[in-house]
Parts: sequence; structure tokens; C-alpha cells
Amino acid sequence: MNFFKKLPFLFIFFIFFLPIYAFDIDEMLDGDGLSNGFTHFLRIGIKTDVSSFQLEGDARISDKKERVLGEIQGGVTVSAASGGISVDGRVFKEEMIKFTSELIPLKVGGRMFRGEIEVYLKNAKLIVVNKLDIEDYVKGVINKEAMPSWPLEAKKTQAVLARTFAVYQKMFNPRSAYFDLAPTVLDQVYDGLGKEDVSSAQAVNETKGEIITLGNNPAKIYFHSTCGGTVSSSAEIWKMDEPHLQQLSCPYCTKSSLYRWTRKIKAAEIAKKLGSKSVKSIKTVRGKTRVESVIVDEKKIPINKFRELVGFSVIWSNDFTVSKSGDTFVFSGKGAGHGVGVCQWGMAGMAKLGKTHYEILKFYLKGIEVRKMY
Repeated sequence: MNFFKKLPFLFIFFIFFLPIYAFDIDEMLDGDGLSNGFTHFLRIGIKTDVSSFQLEGDARISDKKERVLGEIQGGVTVSAASGGISVDGRVFKEEMIKFTSELIPLKVGGRMFRGEIEVYLKNAKLIVVNKLDIEDYVKGVINKEAMPSWPLEAKKTQAVLARTFAVYQKMFNPRSAYFDLAPTVLDQVYDGLGKEDVSSAQAVNETKGEIITLGNNPAKIYFHSTCGGTVSSSAEIWKMDEPHLQQLSCPYCTKSSLYRWTRKIKAAEIAKKLGSKSVKSIKTVRGKTRVESVIVDEKKIPINKFRELVGFSVIWSNDFTVSKSGDTFVFSGKGAGHGVGVCQWGMAGMAKLGKTHYEILKFYLKGIEVRKMY
């Protein structure tokens, strides 16, 4: 079935008659990939609710109907104006304009971005969106999520993870009506093309269009820095039983500097961070593999809230023990992050042993397939 030739009718059908999970990868796939009607692009909200911003480059200005309104050369200030959007004082009576450069990527706030820059006017403020090809987006996130020195197969693994996450979010959970993803840890850290290098581009090119599927849908995927020896299930950590996110032993992340860690924190400092007068005792409540909550002087605090208050870069993971020495609490922990899904230092370790990105993904994510969307 050529899905996208029937898109206008099916869009209405999906919205009014089917839940969003009715999307089926098998229906979207056509021969060697997606049907020709598929436009594999993303919208990233690089600025929200701003009064103005600096844009630099040579570009044409057009409206949402692709009518050319003008052009810019060099740097300009784009700002919200009464009833429109101002570009260096010239007001366009539009709710949306976009800037397109045919040659050199545009700069927003000094950062370079591939693709187009769309500007939306909402409630007298601007939303700035980078519209670009999925593959260019993935090039921009790999080295923000993986170490530049890691082997190519590890980067290829990260490329497939990043692409799958983006496709899933776009299809099922877009960040807003204006863009699919945020450029922060809310989704994936994206900073334009500033972190691209030869190996990240190679990793993306060699996995072009590949995503992780579970059954007939893109998989909901998670990854973390270092598991510390045990990957936990989603059922334990989030009370959400996903068949591909199961508990397993991982012997591959021992080279991580956070495989084991110790932090010593004064009781007075913890009390200050928790908003308490003092802290006399801290006890952990463990699940099967990790800490679920802590009890601070008889007050129970969920583990994620405790880590947020004390500091995610202080209490690196949800797998630790705690003891007290005088007026100091000693936290002895394993790994970094939530511990569910793919262990990134583990995937680097597997890649160094000669494993392919397919083998790495299937080790961490049970029952999945890696399929080419286009």
C-alpha cells in the first residue's frame, strides 16, 4: 500500500477514528523504504518565547505558502512587532516567516544550523524553529550523547538510537504544535552542526534511515551513560513494563569513570539542599536492582526528587549505598543515569570488542528489529 499517496484522507481518518498508536510501520514501508511521499524532516524548537534574536547569513524570506517576501544578507535582528514579525525594522504582517539559505548554513545566536529557520509569532513573542532533514539532525546530536573518541560501531549505535527517538517523538509525542523536539535533555541535546565531525557523519551515513522497531511501530527507546554492571527493567524503574526494556547483566562498561563512584557530603549541605534545618539520618529503600526512595529523618523522598535536590552530578545514579562518618554522609554508587535501556559506555565496550551496532542493539533491547525507513 502506498501510504503517503493516501495521506490527506488517512490523516483525517487517524485523527477522528483511530488512536495515534494505530500508525503501523508495515503500512509506511514500501519496497526498500518509505514511499516517495514521505518527507523525513524534523522541527527543533531552538528558541521559545523570546522577544528578539540575532540571525546571520544570506537567505530568502518567505511565508508559509512559500511566497518570497524578501531577502537578507549578513546579520539581522528578528523581533516581535505589532501584528507581525520585524526583520531589521521591516515588519512582515505574518504569523510565520522562514529563512532559507541555499549555500551556507544560517547562524542563530552565533550557532550554525543546517536546513531552514522558521519564526512563529505567538502571544507577542517568537518561537524559533530549525527545520531540517532527520539525518542532519542525527549528525548534530551524536557527539553530544557519545564520546567523540568512541569506536565507529558505538557511534552507529547512537545514530540509530537518536534517529529512532526522533521518529517516535515526531509520530507519537511531539513537543508542541510548532516543533517536534526540544534541543535539550528534555529530548536530545542538539546544538546545530557545531559538534559534527568526520566520524559522526560516517556513522549517520552508514546507518541512513535505520530505526529500531518493536512489532510494527518505532520502539520507545531509552539510554543512559553507565549501568554499573546491571541494566534495570522499565517495570522496576518506572512501573511501565516494556517488553524490550528488561533487566540484564552488562560486563562492558567497566572503563567508565563512573562505573564506581564515591561522594562525601556534609550533613549541613544536604540539609540546605533539601530545605531542612538538619539531617541526622539517610536510609535507602531498594527495589530489585536500584534505590526507589530515601528516608531522610523519617521523611520518604522519591529517588529522582532526592537526586534532583542534591544534584544529579553529585548523586550520579539511583544505585548506591549510604553511610555516615561524623557529620558527613558517604554515598558509594554504581553507574550514571536511570539504568534502563542501552548502556552507552557498555555499547562502547562492545564496539571495542568488535561487535556491530546490530549486535549491540539486540543485546540491550530484547525482541527488537532494526529496519530501514528510507
